[in-house]
Amino acid sequence: MISRGFLLITVYPDYYPSFHCIADRCRHSCCIGWEIDIDPRSLRRFLSLPGELGDCLRANIAADENGAHFSLQEGERCPFLEKSGLCRLIREKGEGFICRICSDHPRFYHFRSDGIEKGLGLCCEAACDLILHQTEPVRLILQDDGRRRTPPRKWEQQYTALLNELVGIAQDRSLQIPERMEHILEAVGMENADLTPSHWVEVFNSLEHMDKEWENVLLSAAPEDDPLAFPSEMIEQLLVYFLYRHLFAGCQSRLAPFYAGLAVLSVRMILAIARNRQEMLCETARQYSAEIEYSDENIQQLIACLQKEVF
Repeated sequence: MISRGFLLITVYPDYYPSFHCIADRCRHSCCIGWEIDIDPRSLRRFLSLPGELGDCLRANIAADENGAHFSLQEGERCPFLEKSGLCRLIREKGEGFICRICSDHPRFYHFRSDGIEKGLGLCCEAACDLILHQTEPVRLILQDDGRRRTPPRKWEQQYTALLNELVGIAQDRSLQIPERMEHILEAVGMENADLTPSHWVEVFNSLEHMDKEWENVLLSAAPEDDPLAFPSEMIEQLLVYFLYRHLFAGCQSRLAPFYAGLAVLSVRMILAIARNRQEMLCETARQYSAEIEYSDENIQQLIACLQKEVF
């Protein structure tokens, strides 16, 4: 759990330091299908690099009103992704040379007045495998650097208290998973919302799709999820992940109940799509994350629909 002080702090799940990119062994490369933005510092470094690699960089950088990015090649591949699955920039210049979005992925950050929270996104298969195969309840590690900092704002204090409460429910192993989900919804006043997967397939299909196959994946979902068909530890990790990933934005926007509802809905949809096949759980979670979590528009549409469920 997070304890609050007036220090510059860093918070992260205990598995966070164990993450490593699996590079050419990855079946779903983040260098394919994603627009790769280039931060200003990296752009200056790329544009000033001499030699053939510098010429290649400059030839493959495009810019518009939103900033600079790499021009994707055939198959939406990054121009520096080699056939081997390795990055040419890292191979020739080292990991410190790549742009920030590449070095950060799949990490996400919550910036607080008194510090920062870090996490790993499920869209990465290595991160997904790491998270879902934790067998012990995840601990949120807190570190501070001893420096005085602005006190946490009121909504941040409320966020910490609510996160601790909901994670505690999600990790209460005296309860079956369906009971934990019910208690989470009750704690935020969402117990009357219909989160049955069959009720939501049409909504999810109306969202923006990154991969056209996602529509078929959704249509294959079972009408009901069956949490008891999967290891409870894996579902617990999913619940904790979605709460930690999204509750911060919910408290910041004063919409915390609906973001907690989104966490439960996300888990139920993943379970319904995996259709009682444990071997499909990681891949389904990865697909769900890539399609939903990395689109602000999709998240906002789901939050709007969850609000309609209550009001």
